[in-house]
Amino acid sequence: MQNLIDSGSKIFSRNTIVCLGIIALAGFLIRLFYFPDGIPLILDGATYFWYANDLSVSGTFPNNADLVNNGWPTFLSVFFSLFSSENFLEYMSLQRYVTIIISVVTIIPVFILCRKFCGNELSLLAASLFVFQPRIIENSLLGITEPLFILLELTCLVLFLQNNFKFKYLSFGFLALACLVRYEAVFLIIPLSIFFLLKCRSDKKNILRYFIAISIFLLVLLPMVSVRMDTMGYDGIVSHSIAAGITFGETDPPIYATDSVSEFTVPHGVISFIKSAALAAFPIFFIFLPLGFFGFFRNRNFDKHVILLFMIFMSLPIIYAASRDIGDPRYFLTLFPILSVISVYTVKEITRKFNKTKLISVLFIIAILIPSITYLDYNKIDYEHEREAYEIALEVNRITSIINVYEPESLYFHNQIAAASNSQTFPVLSSLIEPKMIFVGGTSGDTWPVKIPAKYKHDIDACPSDICPKINSLTDFLIYERDNGLEHLAVDNSQERPQFIKNVFLHEEEYLFLNKIYDSKEHGYDYHLKIFKIDYEKFDSVK
Repeated sequence: MQNLIDSGSKIFSRNTIVCLGIIALAGFLIRLFYFPDGIPLILDGATYFWYANDLSVSGTFPNNADLVNNGWPTFLSVFFSLFSSENFLEYMSLQRYVTIIISVVTIIPVFILCRKFCGNELSLLAASLFVFQPRIIENSLLGITEPLFILLELTCLVLFLQNNFKFKYLSFGFLALACLVRYEAVFLIIPLSIFFLLKCRSDKKNILRYFIAISIFLLVLLPMVSVRMDTMGYDGIVSHSIAAGITFGETDPPIYATDSVSEFTVPHGVISFIKSAALAAFPIFFIFLPLGFFGFFRNRNFDKHVILLFMIFMSLPIIYAASRDIGDPRYFLTLFPILSVISVYTVKEITRKFNKTKLISVLFIIAILIPSITYLDYNKIDYEHEREAYEIALEVNRITSIINVYEPESLYFHNQIAAASNSQTFPVLSSLIEPKMIFVGGTSGDTWPVKIPAKYKHDIDACPSDICPKINSLTDFLIYERDNGLEHLAVDNSQERPQFIKNVFLHEEEYLFLNKIYDSKEHGYDYHLKIFKIDYEKFDSVK
């Protein structure tokens, strides 16, 4: 075993292991520095949390028809089952820690993939390019699917590129696991099958080997497919890939997604794709990729053709999302491991002229860290504000019941607020936690409701008044939301709010029908939120 580690012909020498360990430790420490301690998960992260929580508590799969991709929370539930705490925030922190560790561990397959084409020094640089990517770091703190999905897809590719057929069989198994985490991975079965059959097309046993590989793929998929059919009523892979198309969303299509792709022109989709790609590439890939693409594909071989076709099929969900005007750079993260490998060819081209690979690699790692940390600091979330918003939300939950939306701060009003306020010992099934708060209306624009039907998004004037009422004053807002049971009004001076909400915040004395019952400033918070009880009798007398 010692000889295997020390052998220069092997992938992992002792020095390589030490260097990878240092890179991993640095990547982990950077993530810890930006860790949002004491702040609950929201949106997709919270959805996965409650699924994993219910699975670990009950031992049975939840009947959650909205959660298409349940592979990640199923995996997460194993860690929840081994963990013991009465504080739900500690479970949410555990969820973040798991994604952080997975994100850092991904440097191993990144290194192995690059090692197929470059030496140890450049492969270590590729691992650094990936683990220090600011968008990868940000995403690893959200507790969502990307870290595990990227690891599984990349492992599938790395195993397939090995010469031993046993590893190629395993690649089909890892692809199946990736499909359970995110269903769009199923499209990678096409390049995997093509190159599997091409690899030894003259071998009569090749068809039998492919049959074994596909059988492994299906055997890994079928148990969870069966569970999904029983609990959700659909398989979540074929049903969504064919019938609904690839939406590249975690659970639901975005609020503002259009009803059909045809509503967007091709130029619009191309522009959206280019913008998203540019944002995803900034700041580090902007420097490395152009020359890297030229160097990597200049001398093509079988392995590089595999990577190229993988990239094309991995890009299909991104292109589809862009065509529907869903331009989140997060969708490009699945390509980052391969882009990291391609990027090191920029350094390879430079080292060919100067013949100082180690020194240049160290300098480039430093050059990666500086813009990465700068980017992270510039875009750093105000964790103190988020923490205050959550603590204020607990107080608002105690004194109100039906209140207006004031996003993004009101996003914390989910099961996590009810869990924090619940007297029962955690963990407990989400079905036994009854959220007290009911939200109506919105305060993020000048038209309500916020969730405008997609077909009216680009022509709000055509929207019927009973669906999209034109609300431009507090009076109109209260008249409309009174029928929805609105009892309290939350106001702040955020730029997200319409002017009439800001007017209440700045000139509360002018609104005699509003009785202030809470002011966060009086409790020592920097985030200033006021809560008013609405007196509709006085409102009727003055409106």
